[in-house]
Amino acid sequence: MKKLSDGTRLILFVSIIIAIFFGITVLPVVQFNDTAIRMFAPQRLEFSGRGFNGRVFGTHVLETEYGEIILKSFARVLANRYGIAIIDVENFANDRATHNLVVGGMDMPSNIRIVFSYRQQYQISLLQLDNQEIILSGIPISVTTFDLEPRGFTADIRMGFIPPDYIELTDTTIIHFPLARPEGFRFLRALYMHKDEELWVIIGRTYLMRPWETEFTEYRSITFGANWGAFIDGVPFE
Repeated sequence: MKKLSDGTRLILFVSIIIAIFFGITVLPVVQFNDTAIRMFAPQRLEFSGRGFNGRVFGTHVLETEYGEIILKSFARVLANRYGIAIIDVENFANDRATHNLVVGGMDMPSNIRIVFSYRQQYQISLLQLDNQEIILSGIPISVTTFDLEPRGFTADIRMGFIPPDYIELTDTTIIHFPLARPEGFRFLRALYMHKDEELWVIIGRTYLMRPWETEFTEYRSITFGANWGAFIDGVPFE
């Protein structure tokens, strides 16, 4: 057998190193709890510190506190050094992913964008619904986002929503969300949900009429029981 020259050995050694580097870089393994997920991620060669997009190999079940997410082959996700960071809505729309997530007793729509926490690894921090309608304790509302890590607030969930005309609380208090003038649309409101205290808080200009009142009073924020429970308190608009 012919002996390889020193130059050929060097070329072979460098080629093996490059192949190993290319394989580790372009075919990374990211973790989600105990699940190892192999990806095809040529974008990782760009060495961006903000993460990299890639396609998933195989089918993987991701267990979260809100339910399961199933990633199918070739689902496109954004990953970083901690693991999966974002699962975009296109995966659910194209049947490359499914989920059965339930947040605050509400079934999430099929097509959503899921963002995972940088602070609490493998936990969902944000769900984007893009104004899809859900039923919240019997009331249909259009939801923009579910923030499951609302910074600067003690609430467990911050929900951005576009309200209907009126909502009636269990004590027959009426909440009114008037149209903007002259634009004719309703402003986005924020609903803060406190699980342990069983309190909900709406922040944003709102009109309220108690059962014994005949006119609406304008408030900056209102507090009431969970699930559209009885009115508790409010900050009048002055």
